[in-house]
Amino acid sequence: MKDRIDKIRKKFGEFPLTVKFLISSVLVIFFVLIVLNVLIYFDFKNFFIAVDRKDFEKRFKKSLFSATSYYVFRNNWNENMDFSPILNILSNEPNLIEVIIFSPEGKRLSVLYNKNLLKNKAKNEGLSKALSGEISYSIKKVFDVESFGDIKIPEGTEYVQEIYYPVVFGGEVKGVVEIYKDFSEIMSNIDSVRYRASVFSLFGFIIYVLLLYYIVRKIDEKEKALKEKVVYYEKLSILGQFASKMAHEIGTPMHVIMGNIDLIQDVYDDDFIKKRCDNIARQINKIQNIIRNYLYVSKKPEPSYESVRLKDLVSDILSDMSFMVSENISLEADVDDIVVFTDKGFVEQILYNFIKNSADSIGESDGRIKVKSKVDGDFVIIYVIDNGKGVDGKLKDKIFDPFFSTKKTGKGTGLGLAVCKELVEVLGGTIFCESKNGETIFGIKIPLKGKDA
Repeated sequence: MKDRIDKIRKKFGEFPLTVKFLISSVLVIFFVLIVLNVLIYFDFKNFFIAVDRKDFEKRFKKSLFSATSYYVFRNNWNENMDFSPILNILSNEPNLIEVIIFSPEGKRLSVLYNKNLLKNKAKNEGLSKALSGEISYSIKKVFDVESFGDIKIPEGTEYVQEIYYPVVFGGEVKGVVEIYKDFSEIMSNIDSVRYRASVFSLFGFIIYVLLLYYIVRKIDEKEKALKEKVVYYEKLSILGQFASKMAHEIGTPMHVIMGNIDLIQDVYDDDFIKKRCDNIARQINKIQNIIRNYLYVSKKPEPSYESVRLKDLVSDILSDMSFMVSENISLEADVDDIVVFTDKGFVEQILYNFIKNSADSIGESDGRIKVKSKVDGDFVIIYVIDNGKGVDGKLKDKIFDPFFSTKKTGKGTGLGLAVCKELVEVLGGTIFCESKNGETIFGIKIPLKGKDA
């Protein structure tokens, strides 16, 4: 028994609930931080702009080389050159608003749409970078279309992309192409991706928390079960120690009584005396069996199997119990005439406890206790039914625990049903209790042909 308790305690002590919850909490915090970092620091805007920029540069170079001659790249761009091939090809650029071509000095040479732009001088940071050979990209929020001057911004445009692309040959800037594009759709896609990422992260976090709650709850249930198991076996250990002392204290007087019964039967050749002595001997054997079973219950006693006629067994038990229950209680039997290969002493003790509990439940009222049986496949179910006070539904899971009793102090030890449960499990069966329609049913389901049959 001590080894079993130590084993359970070792298993229980591996990961206390507080440690597991702490680990889980750290994982949750770590997950939240990752989500926040993704949402706050991962710049979707720059990512999409970089993709769009790479795609644009690839298209622009291809368009430029296909639209111009070697002469255009070799010489500085000036107002005598024909830029219409470049403008025509760039007009196919998606979401295009305007194209302006500059000389190396920053003078406007040609435009795609609004010719009035040629009258104005342009000087800004983006153009300055391009004239020095650096590509310039910028995204501007459209608050007022008039702020873009002669650049005609279509209605409904929310964002404009401004690109200054230098055309470099031999290490020198030969000219600059300025392009205005409607960037509203891409920005909308960026916002959509951000929104979806936030929603998915939120749902992922909720699922993670629910999963974590489920895991922690399962861990808690398992630890609770382990705790209950430790307490259960500790009680059985106490029971074993108690039974060991009782066996020692009661064993010797019982042997003396049995010896005197044998002597009386030998001296007095009287049927009445012999019958009473047999009854006394049978009850003493039951007491010895009870003490023996209490002694070994914590060590899982080995059953002694034999063929038992169930009907005769129940008849003998009811005959013996008739002297122990009140006259106001009727004892009835409706048992199949079958042979069960089981431990006779175990079944006797179980049914004895059931009937005694039923009698205590009925008390001084008029009542009935009935023993029934039913064959269920390779098992037999034995019921003890009474019309007593019944068992509270909240207590059904506890009544088979050691030292748990619903009786008044001094009226019960709380060991009887616990022992019954152990004995039934040794036989390879199950024990149960039901209360319904004014009746209480205690029952066992045991194999017809033994546990290993």
